Amino acid sequence: MDIRRFPCTPRTVRMLSMIGAPRLTAAAAGWNRQRIWLMLAAGCLAASQAGPAAANPLGATVVSGQASFAQQGNQLTVTNSPHAIIHWNSFSIEVGELTRFVQQSSTSTVLNRITGQDPSLILGALQSNGHVYLLNPNGILFGAGAQVNVGGMVASTLSISNDDFLAGRQRFAAGPVAGAISNLGAITTPSGGQVVLIAPEVSNAGIITSPQGEVILAAGRSVQLADTSNPELQVVISASGDQAVNLGQVIAEGGRIGIYGAMIQQRGRLSADSAVVGENGRIVLKSSRATLLEAGSLTSATGAGRGGEIQVLGPQVALTGNARVDASGNTGGGSVLVGGSYRRSDASVMTATQTLVDCDSSVAADARIHGNGGTVVVWGERTAQVYGSLSVRGGAQSGNGGRIETSGNWLDTFGMKIDASAPNGSKGSWLLDPYDIFVGIRGVAIPVNGIRFADASASGNQTMVLASQLSAATADIVLEATHDLTFNNEVNIAATGVSLTGRAGNDIILNAALTTNGGNIVLAANDSGGGASGVGAIRNSGNYAVSAGSGKVTMTDVNSLPSVSVCVRTPTLSGCETVLQQGATIGSPTLSVLSTTTNLNSPLSTSPVNIITKGTTVAPASTLPTSSATPTSDDATPLPTPSTSSSKTESTANDSATSDKKDKNDTIQVTTPTAKATSNEPVKKTYCN
Repeated sequence: MDIRRFPCTPRTVRMLSMIGAPRLTAAAAGWNRQRIWLMLAAGCLAASQAGPAAANPLGATVVSGQASFAQQGNQLTVTNSPHAIIHWNSFSIEVGELTRFVQQSSTSTVLNRITGQDPSLILGALQSNGHVYLLNPNGILFGAGAQVNVGGMVASTLSISNDDFLAGRQRFAAGPVAGAISNLGAITTPSGGQVVLIAPEVSNAGIITSPQGEVILAAGRSVQLADTSNPELQVVISASGDQAVNLGQVIAEGGRIGIYGAMIQQRGRLSADSAVVGENGRIVLKSSRATLLEAGSLTSATGAGRGGEIQVLGPQVALTGNARVDASGNTGGGSVLVGGSYRRSDASVMTATQTLVDCDSSVAADARIHGNGGTVVVWGERTAQVYGSLSVRGGAQSGNGGRIETSGNWLDTFGMKIDASAPNGSKGSWLLDPYDIFVGIRGVAIPVNGIRFADASASGNQTMVLASQLSAATADIVLEATHDLTFNNEVNIAATGVSLTGRAGNDIILNAALTTNGGNIVLAANDSGGGASGVGAIRNSGNYAVSAGSGKVTMTDVNSLPSVSVCVRTPTLSGCETVLQQGATIGSPTLSVLSTTTNLNSPLSTSPVNIITKGTTVAPASTLPTSSATPTSDDATPLPTPSTSSSKTESTANDSATSDKKDKNDTIQVTTPTAKATSNEPVKKTYCN
């Protein structure tokens, strides 16, 4: 079809506005609509180059403040006072034409309200040293050749009252007519400027640049900017079709980018990268229906110092194809929140219902040279499908790995690749936090709908985690099941020092061995973090080995005794220097106590009442087993003898009957009558003054 058959008449431009911005969906209807819109826009451009079809703004009436107008050839110069309000019959700029607003300072503003019937077609140049508001309910199109250079720009098909504008209240609301806004050209502000595009449908296929400033694309019918120096917006969506689309480039070096709407589609480049240490960029994509980062897109807030912050939020959030998100920095990783905050620690961050990260998509918050890796979260309240690459590496020269969280009531991480390594520091961590966890050797069939999100009914399914994936991990692993955690196949972590932590609100079931290469193993059933069931236990009917090599194994469940800190006075120290920790074999809880008193043969005192030394009060010890004892010092509270005659006190081989030498391996083990013997490993000392 010959696009030159679509002349750029007011009727054609009006059709552009009625059709709206391109809808980038896979549906045939959406594709046809997109093609029609693009052909009409291109036709307008072709017609405009063939001859004049528009003109500089016409029919001005000054409503508030002062303004003068000077027309010289194809150039219109408007000189206005601060906060001037001008009504225009039409506001378009033809190719080769220039409209310039001369204002008192860079903070001055001028409001241009179009009262006629025609949309605004900006094909030439618009300039100002201050802020320009352009309001046209019929629609606004910045053509491919448009050059907008202003101190700040607010373009909207919504309306703002004169009173609100004069008072600095940025409240916009749609009238009976509210067209679309599309940018195919170049919109530029100086350092610290602002570009805001507001309409029910907003699309950018051009280039928007605002170094150290902010760029906002808001698709809605009621929008309020709480503070124009802050990118946080209140966007009220009154129709499910309101959408913001980026096909082009939005560049706010070290600044802020915000895109809001019912539907957000990012196919281009969003960059808040910073070349200056201390200027961290921030990007927020927030929808009321779906936020999609699609194939070929790049969303970045990297830094010469630390990386910036990126939030990708909405009820449905997806990274598809080879979408890339990067908040890395030279001196530390930033933060990438996809669908929610870390452990839901920030109530102000919206939580997604369904989240998808495709196998070719990548998310990074690395420290490139120095410093610690950052934070990457992928959260879906019902379902989270994470198949891509997540990276929070520590600096190449120094620094530790960061933290990764993949959470959802139902979670699938089949094929997912993580990297929380640190070449010259400590490794980072990977948290998995679904309802039920089943560690096995096979993946599960993924129920998907038309847009590849898992069916919400999958939220009741058991989350399958591959044993091989855990065995190959190079980051400390934390498995937190709200209900049950089942190890159905062996986990044998090869990397040195990688720890394995498993917590479950109910049971931990061992149907296979667990082994690490010196990394600690912690298993906690009936865990309060998952909402303790009150009956949760570690179940190991096959007596499968749990081995941490040179590391430590700690197991607790509903049968375990509570951890209690015990303070004991010594002649040489005025504070606490002993610790009572729980360490239980399966079904057989034990307590290990480290004593560093000068007389190791003096039994440690316990009591059914609070243990108090030097004003330090710890939890009641009413459930603790007791041993025949005498106080370790005159200041210790006398304790009664035990009621259970079979309780016993054992000392390690390092404790001789006459020795008073303190040694790091000195321990006293107090066991219940049913307890199995455990190794007398040194318990970490805790000093409190």
